[in-house]
Amino acid sequence: MRKIVPIVLAITLVLSGCSANAVKEVSADLNMTKVDKPVFLMAGKIDTTEKADITSKVSAKVSEIMVDIGSQVSKGDPLIKLDTRDLEAQVKQAEAGVSVAQANLDKLKKGARPEQKSQAEATLESAQKAYENAQNNYDRLNQLFQSGVASKQQIETAETQRIAAETQYKAAKEQLNMLNNGETKETIRVVEAQVDQAQAALEIAQAQLSNGMILSPITGTVSAKNINVGEMASMGTVLVSVVNEATVTVNAYLPPRLKDEVKVGQEVIVKVSEVPEKMYLGEITVIDPVIDAKSRSILVKVSIKDKDSALQPGMFAEIGLKK
Repeated sequence: MRKIVPIVLAITLVLSGCSANAVKEVSADLNMTKVDKPVFLMAGKIDTTEKADITSKVSAKVSEIMVDIGSQVSKGDPLIKLDTRDLEAQVKQAEAGVSVAQANLDKLKKGARPEQKSQAEATLESAQKAYENAQNNYDRLNQLFQSGVASKQQIETAETQRIAAETQYKAAKEQLNMLNNGETKETIRVVEAQVDQAQAALEIAQAQLSNGMILSPITGTVSAKNINVGEMASMGTVLVSVVNEATVTVNAYLPPRLKDEVKVGQEVIVKVSEVPEKMYLGEITVIDPVIDAKSRSILVKVSIKDKDSALQPGMFAEIGLKK
C-alpha cells in the first residue's frame, strides 16, 4: 500500500438501510496539512457476521422445543423436535418395497423350480397332441370338402380349431424354453431397475425422517422463536433465528479512486457513531472487485475484532486507516 500524505478527508455518505445504493461521495481533499487522527475513507453499517433463519424441511407438528430467545447454542445442537410418526411409517413402507423388489429379482436369477418345469413339460405335451389332432381333423375335412362331402362351415370350424391349437402349442413351447433358459437379460435389467427405484425411495424416506430433528447450523444466540409445541411447522417458514455476535462486520462503501489505499488483511480503525467514546480495531476481509453500477462505489467488508455488546446491527460506522 502506498503511503498516504497526511490529510483531512471530508466524505459525506447518505445511507438508507444497508444498501450501497444509498452512498454518495461529496468531496475529498488529499493535499491538506498533517493531523493526528485516522483518515476515514469510507462508511457503512454494522451487520452480524452470521445469522441463520432456520426452517423445517418437512411439514409436521412440533413435539418439543429445546431453546428459547436468548439461549446460547453451538453448531449442531438440537433446537426443535418434530412429530415423526408419519415419517417413520413412510420408512417402513419403503423398506417393504425394497424387500419385495429384491425378492422378485432373486427369484428371476435363481430360475424355475423343478416342479414348474415338470408342469410346463406336461402342458407342452398335451398342447402338442391337441394341435396334432386338430391338424389331422382339418386335413381330413379338407379332403371331404374337396370331394363335396363336407360343408364349408365344417371346414371353417376345423380351421379355427387348428389355429387355436397351434397357438396354444407354441405358447406352451415358449414357456418351457423360457424356464429352461432362464429370464432374458432385458427382463432382469427391468427388475434390477425396480430394486434401485425402491432403494432410492427408502433413502428419501430416511432423509425425511432425519429432518425430524432440527439442528442449529451455526454457533450463536437464539434471537427469535416463532413456533410453539403442538403447532404445525410448515416447510419454508422461519421457526427459529440464531445470530452469532462474537464478531461483527461493517459493510462499508469506498469511492473507486481510493481502491488502491486498501487491501484484504489490512488493519483499520472503526468509529461507531452510537459509541463515540471508543474506537475499534478492524480488519478488511472482503473487497468487491466489481463497482456497484448504481452507487458507483465498492463494497468493503470489515471484521471488528473487539468483542463489545454495545455494537448492534444497523449502527453507523466509519472506517479509517491506522497511522
